[in-house]
Amino acid sequence: MERRATKDFKIDQKEALRYLGYKNTAPDKATKALLESCEKELMDAVQPKCIYEKTAVKIQESTIDFGFMQVQSAALAKNLLGCKSAYIFAATLGTGADRLIERWGKVSPAKSVVTDALASAAIEAFCNKINAELEKAEPLHPRFSAGYGDFDIKHQQDILHFLDTRRKIGLYLSDSLLMVPTKSVTAVIGIGPKTACKTGCAACEKTDCAYRA
Repeated sequence: MERRATKDFKIDQKEALRYLGYKNTAPDKATKALLESCEKELMDAVQPKCIYEKTAVKIQESTIDFGFMQVQSAALAKNLLGCKSAYIFAATLGTGADRLIERWGKVSPAKSVVTDALASAAIEAFCNKINAELEKAEPLHPRFSAGYGDFDIKHQQDILHFLDTRRKIGLYLSDSLLMVPTKSVTAVIGIGPKTACKTGCAACEKTDCAYRA
């Protein structure tokens, strides 16, 4: 099991703009300035941390056995095709992002919305940074999170328990089963040669999502 913390990553502002609903529309100068200002403040506030552990993977049709949990998911089985092991992964920006979004929500709704979008893009950028470092040692499949396709979101609880995230990186589920801090990610990352599997929005069956790429 390994833990890492770093701020050595760059937020993709195009991703943040997608969360803000811009899609193919270019932001005006005022929006660009607001993004820059909010990004600097956000990066000062966050304390990104992640934890991961390698585990064996056994796949039989749509059933994946990770040893500590069994998952019924055709989408995840396809993603892990050819893998004998995988990283069980969790990451968070820490409570600073949530506090900043909440604070701006009381005095500047515009800044709160922009900071929220930037934080969503930031956790993805942080995960991508760690993934890229791991991939220097061995080939990896795309990250696949509970909630994508038919990979039931209830398995977040299994992942957090397995990694002991509450004690080690401060990440847990609330009574309503939402992750705290909110800008957090759990995922399975297959270890093995890449396949033509779908990931991210392409792997999710929620085609009417406002944030879909």
